[in-house]
Formats: sequence, C-alpha cells, structure tokens
Amino acid sequence: MIKKKFKLLLFFLLLSCSNIELVLEDNNFPKQLKDQVRIVFSENDEEIFIRELYSIFGNNNNGNFILKTSFSEKKENRIVKNNQVAEKIDYELSANYELFYKNRECKIFDKKIVSKFSLFPKSFGYNFGADRSYEKLYADTIKKNVQNFVDLIPNSTACYQ
Repeated sequence: MIKKKFKLLLFFLLLSCSNIELVLEDNNFPKQLKDQVRIVFSENDEEIFIRELYSIFGNNNNGNFILKTSFSEKKENRIVKNNQVAEKIDYELSANYELFYKNRECKIFDKKIVSKFSLFPKSFGYNFGADRSYEKLYADTIKKNVQNFVDLIPNSTACYQ
C-alpha cells in the first residue's frame, strides 16, 4: 500500500515538474556581433583597450553595426608621505560604449562602465616589481571592463530610448 502511494506521489511530482527548464539562457547576441562591428575610437584611447575590443568584435568596415567608444583614466594619490612619495594610488578607468545599427540611425545600447583598482608601490623610483604589477592590474581591469560591456549587451535589437 505504501509502495503504491509512493509511486503515485512520484508520478505526480515528475508530471508537475515537466515544464521546468534548469538551463540558464545564454545571451547569443554578442557572439553574433563578431566580425559585424565597425569600431570607432576616440583619439586618446589606450592601446590595450583597443586590442581587447578587436579581439572580441573584430573590425569589419562593412558590418551591420557601429561601436563608438571613448576611454579615460583618472589617477589619484590617496596616501602621500611627507617626502611626497605616494604609498597608495587609486586608478579609475571609464569607458563609454555606444552601439548603433549602421543602416538605421538607431542606438541599440549606450553605457558608461567604470572600473577601479589600487596600486601600492613598494618604493620610489624605478621598481621592476611594482611596474609589472601595475601593468598586469591595468590590463586585467581593462579586460574586465570590456567583458562587463559584452555581458550587458541586450539580447534584443530594439532601439534604445
């Protein structure tokens, strides 16, 4: 008797859960943009930023989309000793992204993404370890900024208001 009730309960449980999909929906639109985007940079964009965008989107002048970008960096000495040596430097990297259709004057996406990191130089003057650490932090922060943009691109291609 208990086996029959258990089988009946299991049957109804499986039947009621048949429409549940346990897989997250993947945003395929950024993958569709590969080699379909003409990238327009401002005149002072960082080389690492430009390379990262090219690696994700390519650069096709005959593509269906236009991506306008501008990149800026803000540096602030947070902790300064009496002899004016900075012990902590905060960097703020911001990038503006505007994605348009090429044929229609329609903006698909417009976003400013700000990324931050801090550097603790070990000594004043030339320090190979601190310089390498700075280069690595700078490149990683730019990669994260661009990846955040890619993750935020909407799945729909409706015009932005």
